[in-house]
Amino acid sequence: MRTTVLSIALAVALSALGSSAHALCIYKGELYAQPTVSQEFQDSRWVVKAQVLTATDHFVEGEEPWTEYQLEVQQAYKGDPPRRLRFFTFRNSGGFYLDRAQEHDVGGEYLLFLNPTTNTPQFPLAARGTVSVNYSCGASGLWSSVTVGARANLLRLRR
Repeated sequence: MRTTVLSIALAVALSALGSSAHALCIYKGELYAQPTVSQEFQDSRWVVKAQVLTATDHFVEGEEPWTEYQLEVQQAYKGDPPRRLRFFTFRNSGGFYLDRAQEHDVGGEYLLFLNPTTNTPQFPLAARGTVSVNYSCGASGLWSSVTVGARANLLRLRR
């Protein structure tokens, strides 16, 4: 009985988190999963090496804070993305920041596994037409941290 009450309380707490539930890093039902480059490649519309051009933080009363980055695609490994992309992330524990330390990483280069940002009520209207990473705790990251093996795998997977 006590286990059932705790399970219900946990479920209620998690549902109250809304968009912050992404902070739990759940990938295909697995908590804190570590998908491979190949797995995320399959799940993403676009896979790119991109450079951060600009970053703008947004703090709107009644909304969760978020950041929009302007990116320039340097190399497309999957799909045919536009040369310039608007990248969206919430500023919460589940966000994927293109930052170094406490500052935006303007000029930084990233490997990004991208999908169009979801058009749901939890996202601000300004998020329409943007992209977001496939999985915040996944293979996306600073280009200089991408291993030689992962780079070779990207070239092999390229379509």
